[in-house]
Amino acid sequence: MRTITSVLSVEDLRYILQLPEVDAAKTELNSSPYSKVYFTIPLTDSVRTSLQQKFALDLSSVNTIPMRWIKGDTALHKDSGKTAFQNTYLVYLTDSPGTFNVGDDVCFIQQNTGHMFNEGMPHETQGTNVIPRLLLGPMNEFAEPVGGLATTIAYYSNYDDAYQKNSNTIAYQGISWILGDTANMINGSINGYSSWRVAITNDVIITPSGVYQNGFDLATLGYGGIAFYVYPSAPCFLEGTKITCQVSGMDIDLLIETIRPGMLVKTSSDGYKKVELIGKGTIQNPGTDERTENRLYECTPDEYPELKENLYLTGCHSILVDHLTDTEQVDTITRLGKIFVTSNKYRLMACVDKRAAPWKKQGAHTIWHVALENEDKKMNYGIYANGLLVESCSINFLQNKSNMKLQ
Repeated sequence: MRTITSVLSVEDLRYILQLPEVDAAKTELNSSPYSKVYFTIPLTDSVRTSLQQKFALDLSSVNTIPMRWIKGDTALHKDSGKTAFQNTYLVYLTDSPGTFNVGDDVCFIQQNTGHMFNEGMPHETQGTNVIPRLLLGPMNEFAEPVGGLATTIAYYSNYDDAYQKNSNTIAYQGISWILGDTANMINGSINGYSSWRVAITNDVIITPSGVYQNGFDLATLGYGGIAFYVYPSAPCFLEGTKITCQVSGMDIDLLIETIRPGMLVKTSSDGYKKVELIGKGTIQNPGTDERTENRLYECTPDEYPELKENLYLTGCHSILVDHLTDTEQVDTITRLGKIFVTSNKYRLMACVDKRAAPWKKQGAHTIWHVALENEDKKMNYGIYANGLLVESCSINFLQNKSNMKLQ
């Protein structure tokens, strides 16, 4: 990549920043859910001369120049245009936090600094927050706008990394918005994960809620050509939940955060089983009453007489029941694709069970889950949480498909 400082004169920079087209496009950006606004401005002789001299371009037949306002990070992508080209050219016309990264080159975003790099070079921005930044270009040597589908899905192992869009990705996927589309992976691997939540999107401020399985086309959510930052979905208990265990031959309710591998947990139909794995993670709980999987739910003794005290669990964590209503069956199949059974009981997700109420304590909360010994690592059990019969996690899921840190 070639970086050029002081591309335009002070007068030309001031002229562009005061154009009504520039101001109108910025106003549109600030009132839109999208993070980019494309427009053009007339190319003056002075600006043409500066660009020709700094970038060695022939713009003699060009009368307008492509521009865009952007806010938020641009995900890793390669540029394309309506015609074949050799290089991408762009000039930052405002200062911005964050960096512009092309290949292994990392540059701070600075006003009146231009960049030139070969077509096909992957590039992105990081740490730009939501402060709008104005670009001349990106364009090719013919002054035609170029760009590309941002990496359509960036996969992370946990919510924090996905929300912050940091470098700890496990995989990038391009071209398609179909989750788990291995044929279009740019690099990395999704490590056998099968269900995902969206932490944030690249071009839209509103983030979709829900849990989506591999094979689901995120484009059907209606957010347009954007990048999704996703992390695995896992059913969990809120810290402070008490799990019925056996200690010195007696049933004792232990805080889940104190349980460790080797301890015995009481199951509903298989006696006592040793803890194989214990996992810890975080969830960002909203302050609304929307019934989504990606939040915590409150179960009370008034609704569940078996409970000894209130129980808090994630929306995709299942309570084990003898029967499902017609509505519960339809909702479960809609969300999971089929109905599941554990220990001869139906799995009823908290978000589907109307007895469970969305818990509106907003913020980050610590969550836990436990997997018990089993020769079949994909099997789970019915266990007791605060006295209520719920599902445990399988060894395979907790070890390979959750977003939790094993303790």
